[in-house]
Amino acid sequence: MSARRRFALVLVGGILLSLSGMFLGLWWVTFATGVAIGLALPRTWTALVAGAISGLVAWSEPLIEANAQYGLGPTSLSIAAIMGANGAALIPIALTVIVGVLLVWRARGSAPRCAASPSTARAQARLRNSVTSDWK
Repeated sequence: MSARRRFALVLVGGILLSLSGMFLGLWWVTFATGVAIGLALPRTWTALVAGAISGLVAWSEPLIEANAQYGLGPTSLSIAAIMGANGAALIPIALTVIVGVLLVWRARGSAPRCAASPSTARAQARLRNSVTSDWK
C-alpha cells in the first residue's frame, strides 16, 4: 500500500472514529484515536498531521454547535482566568491542541520500529562499531 493511500485511509478512519465518539458522548475517543493514528502511520510528521486534522474535525463540530447555542467566549475567558491569563481566551484552546499533538508524538515514540529500516540498521552498525572498538 502506498504511503499516500495509507495516510488517507488512516485519516478518514480517524475522523470517522473520533466523530462517532463525539456523537455518542464519548469525548475521550478522540485522544485514543490520536494514539492509534500515531501507531498506524510510520512517519512522525504524517502521524502528527493526521492526528491534528482528525482532532480538529472531531472537536470542531460540537464546539461550533455549542457556540451557536450558548456562546463559548465567556467560558473560554473563565478558563483562561483560572489559568492566570486574564483576557487571553486563546490560551486554553492552544493548550488543548498542544496536548493532542503531544499524544500523537508520544504514541510515535512508543511504536515498535521495523528492524529493517535504514535508521535502525545505522544505529545497530554504530553500536556494533562502538562495542568492537572498545575491545581493541
